[in-house]
Amino acid sequence: MTSNPAHGAHALIRGAQLLTRKELRPFIIIPLLINLVLFIALGILMISQFDDLGRYIGSLLSDTPVDTSNMSWWRAILAKGADWAAGVFQWLAWLIAIAVVLLFFLVYGYLFAIITNIIAAPFNGYLAEKVEELLTGHPPPAEALHSMVLRTLGREMRKLMYFLGWGIVIFIVALLTSWTVFIPAIVTALWGAWCMAIQYVDYPLDNHQRSFSELKRVLMRKKLTTLGFGGSVMLAKMVPILNIFVMPAAVAGGTALWVERIWTEGDPGKGPNGTGATPVPPAAGKKWPKGISGPEK
Repeated sequence: MTSNPAHGAHALIRGAQLLTRKELRPFIIIPLLINLVLFIALGILMISQFDDLGRYIGSLLSDTPVDTSNMSWWRAILAKGADWAAGVFQWLAWLIAIAVVLLFFLVYGYLFAIITNIIAAPFNGYLAEKVEELLTGHPPPAEALHSMVLRTLGREMRKLMYFLGWGIVIFIVALLTSWTVFIPAIVTALWGAWCMAIQYVDYPLDNHQRSFSELKRVLMRKKLTTLGFGGSVMLAKMVPILNIFVMPAAVAGGTALWVERIWTEGDPGKGPNGTGATPVPPAAGKKWPKGISGPEK
């Protein structure tokens, strides 16, 4: 099976479709409420910063002519030269302004994702479990509620440390290459997509108590699919209002991506139920539920 970014993007759509199944509706209410509360809080914070952002962008794009009437001759020459250069490179100011706006919404999306994922981790783990059971007919191994809560919160902190550690490296790279404009944007976008994929494909693997190192190894085998999924989630999270509904869809989509496209190429004995690369049909050979396809062969 080839790695294709379109497969990853489709996984998010697939997750949204799965949420319409009546079997899953009870498990998305709490994550949605958490998202709604945080959306309102962060939305108020973001709006409060609009004035400063607008003034900064306005200063970048200003084309007000320089007044040289009260300057000495040499200061006037320098000022007119700077004014001429600013006019010639106005296109660069537009690129910087666009980059600033994108960065603003990217930071908003990251903050929204980090906070909601930590708070909603136990509920997301339970949602991933129910999605897997719906797709395969077999739930993950049973586990006490308190044990699952502690394990999922610990896993979230493990991911957060990974994101922060490598995030510092990515920031340094972006800073050193900031003069190119495009390199920081590309590096940051790829890193964001990778983080989102790790975040949401991790839930089904964590339900089977698979290691974080194994998660990264699994995703590296399908790089383009992984980035397609993570990139779609990242873009959706940058859109106000839409980001309220992205998290449960991403959890369901990440679970479907693992079950239907990643697990089937895993090592023997590494499938969701210890069955390796051979898909396990639901309920002892019965057909897949209506509207649900089995793992891709």
